[in-house]
Amino acid sequence: MKRAERFARRQQKAQPKGSVLLIAIAGPDGAGKSTLTKALQQALRQRGVDAVRLDRFDIVDPQLSPASRFIDADVPTVRQSVLAMPTATARLLFILWSMALTASSQLDRASADCVILYDSYWMKHTAAEIIFGADEQAALAAASLLPQPDITFYFKLPAEALLARKPDDRVAYECGMDEACRPASFLAHQERIQSYLDDWSHRFGWLEVDGTQPLQSLVDQLSRHIEAALPRNKDEVRAVGLPFLREAETDA
Repeated sequence: MKRAERFARRQQKAQPKGSVLLIAIAGPDGAGKSTLTKALQQALRQRGVDAVRLDRFDIVDPQLSPASRFIDADVPTVRQSVLAMPTATARLLFILWSMALTASSQLDRASADCVILYDSYWMKHTAAEIIFGADEQAALAAASLLPQPDITFYFKLPAEALLARKPDDRVAYECGMDEACRPASFLAHQERIQSYLDDWSHRFGWLEVDGTQPLQSLVDQLSRHIEAALPRNKDEVRAVGLPFLREAETDA
């Protein structure tokens, strides 16, 4: 069996994490993942749900990731150091390590019925580094070692809408390593990323979200969906009416 096929099976049969929900927010650059996870954390807390927001750079926060307190650097330094790594494989392994460590740290210490919202998680970065030269099967095999999400929300927008959201704050990493950050480079790179995400969404059964919807509408709908999925609500109906979500069909 190919490594990618084993990864798909592992994705679909993730190990249970008790009463803690790990939620992954996936999507291309400019999809609004960071804005949404911050607003979603606040909305869940207002509903009385213990919600924690994470991203890969929390390795520099000793409270969120105690095991990485040996890293004595700020986020801009870590970001630039990662970009300076000599190969896509090196970058991806470091990125996945940071995600594995931060997610595992919170899963290990989370309270009952806690929701962990992981901004971006492995999906977009794995796609990007495959585009930059990392081996796809090896990359997916490495990603399969991370704690697997209970729910993955995949935010979909046309590439042109992504560009409109980032008119003058694009970086080379988002533009296929084009230092000039030209719009055409951004569009082409994001379309390639979305081709991988679309494929993985189909294979792994992610919930696809129309990312063009107003932020408050997204927050209201997703917070209700997440709250209904908590183990304490397992006897309730979990279909809470999400008109702009669809669950991608998984491969047999």
